[in-house]
Amino acid sequence: MIADDPLGWDTSAAADAYRDRDMRLAERLIFPAVLRGLAGRAGSGLPALDVGCGTGAVAARLADAGGWTVQAVDLSADMLDIARADRPHPRITYRLFDGRTLDWLADDSVAAAVCCLVYCTDPDDDRLAGLTAEIRRVLRPGAPYILADLNPAATGVAFSTLRNGEPDTAYADGDTVSTLLRLRDGTMMAGVTYHRSLDRYRSLLTGAGFPAPTVELPTLPAGDTAPEAPAETRTAPYMILTTHA
Repeated sequence: MIADDPLGWDTSAAADAYRDRDMRLAERLIFPAVLRGLAGRAGSGLPALDVGCGTGAVAARLADAGGWTVQAVDLSADMLDIARADRPHPRITYRLFDGRTLDWLADDSVAAAVCCLVYCTDPDDDRLAGLTAEIRRVLRPGAPYILADLNPAATGVAFSTLRNGEPDTAYADGDTVSTLLRLRDGTMMAGVTYHRSLDRYRSLLTGAGFPAPTVELPTLPAGDTAPEAPAETRTAPYMILTTHA
């Protein structure tokens, strides 16, 4: 079953549905890539920033696996309420922000930053450019910034837990894209995202003063899911961009 109307990402209904999303692909493809990108950098209490933390899944991994002290920020109060209830942690501070500024953080004060599945939900390039510049401002020299998002080359592909866009449809930068996310009960949550090419992502990063990112397109091993391998063994649902301040 699919919801009739797409949910806005900052609504209480979306937060409730997102709490029950099927996270198997993110857990196997995004989370390990983020942790690998930060490997060897964590130390006791080092400050990290999780931008657009949602219900806190990535923040919890950073705090548990790496020992980071995490500032986890989101513009949805409902998402943050769920994060505080489901993933409390002594090294995570959940904070509401406006999606634009990090003005409570000093220049060069953060040792690492991550942002997962956020840029695709925002239609405003100017707002994202400002946010990216803010992330660059608060990072220490040489600190990593890992941006994980939907793979723009995979629109229309039916993966086991999501489909972003209609099959056989070409999208241009800025186009609205229908998105389906599978929930744990097997139903589908309908939402919208906004298409950006890989070049547009690169320009947002370099325009903020970051070097051009490395790009990782993780897929699952085909042998994991015999007899019929799903799309994520052939095509990457997500892309992982890594750069440094």
